[in-house]
Amino acid sequence: MMRCMTLGKGAGYKRFAAHARSPGPLQPPARRPIRQVAYGLSAALMLAACATTPAGDSAASSQPSSATATPVSSAFKPDRTLGLCPKINVRNAPATDSDGGVAGYRPFINVENEVVIAVDPVNGACLTSGFGLRSDRPHKGVDFQSNPAGTIHAVAAATVLEAGYRDDYGNYIVLEHTPNVFTRYAHLASIASGVTVGAHLPFGATLGVMGNTAKTPIALHLHYELLVGDYDTPKKSFGLMPKDPFTYPFVEQGE
Repeated sequence: MMRCMTLGKGAGYKRFAAHARSPGPLQPPARRPIRQVAYGLSAALMLAACATTPAGDSAASSQPSSATATPVSSAFKPDRTLGLCPKINVRNAPATDSDGGVAGYRPFINVENEVVIAVDPVNGACLTSGFGLRSDRPHKGVDFQSNPAGTIHAVAAATVLEAGYRDDYGNYIVLEHTPNVFTRYAHLASIASGVTVGAHLPFGATLGVMGNTAKTPIALHLHYELLVGDYDTPKKSFGLMPKDPFTYPFVEQGE
């Protein structure tokens, strides 16, 4: 049975509410029409389902939310442990256990109670840098390294918002997981075919291969960012708020 949900007051809700108040037919907004109409239609379907659900249906209300269920993929199973890279001074490293692994590590985190995503997009990788100040400059993500260069996967189902090249990020991709939660993957050696703006990707989809693309020489690694906020600003993804993934609660597979 479908579980009714209350829409939050985020960007997706505002876009849908504006359409609901309009006496005319649903019209796509001027910006990002495919993405916004999709959210509007999804919200309409949820409200229609709720209107037909009997009040006090305890069976429906007791169902777990799919938004906070761990994703599953036959193509990508995140590693159950994550360690710091050896022989490297890992700055801003999270707390570690006696084995040198991230303390209390689980392969997934619950972000803003909106979506569960994998912590590490690469199998067999170790951590080379954490989130925070680095050489008096903010490091807005975490860095992973593997040898040989690892395949990079989508940490949750998503829509591709950006895919291209910048001198600072090299080949990079930005994914939208909810209207408020996004991830960025940078310095890829190449971007996988099919990863284009507007494409819908399942959890575990191949995004590319770890690389060292940028204007200046850098070590081979993946720079990975967790971002939250409103994408609909002039700065787009660069107006979002970077977050430290290790500050979110860990989730075990199947929880």
